Amino acid sequence: MRITISRKGVFRRPVIVIGPWAFKIARNWQGCDCNRYEAKLYRSVNAKRRMMLCPVLWTSPWGLLLVIAAAEPTTTRMTMEEYLDLAEEWDQRPGEAICPFEPKPSDWGVYQGRLVALDYSTPAW
Repeated sequence: MRITISRKGVFRRPVIVIGPWAFKIARNWQGCDCNRYEAKLYRSVNAKRRMMLCPVLWTSPWGLLLVIAAAEPTTTRMTMEEYLDLAEEWDQRPGEAICPFEPKPSDWGVYQGRLVALDYSTPAW
């Protein structure tokens, strides 16, 4: 069983991966907002968009803890062209907040053979 701990996050750390689950622990109120935002976004988007996001499995009522599916992290930064292609696939709608993810490697992983956003709370902060 794989166990890893990341202390890289600004609003949520540590992020603990135990087997098939990743636990994002908020370190302040902004981290709680990020956790709640990701849970709400995952539940509310259409199937096409949901396929771009790492699945949310559970969140605590105030967002202190978010449990998502564990994905294999990426290690290389995507090119601007790759990022813009993903943003276009997201298909931002009028009146909607900015695209919820960033191009940095720590924000992306591979889950069930597809690239997914691991951190998609950019509009929350």
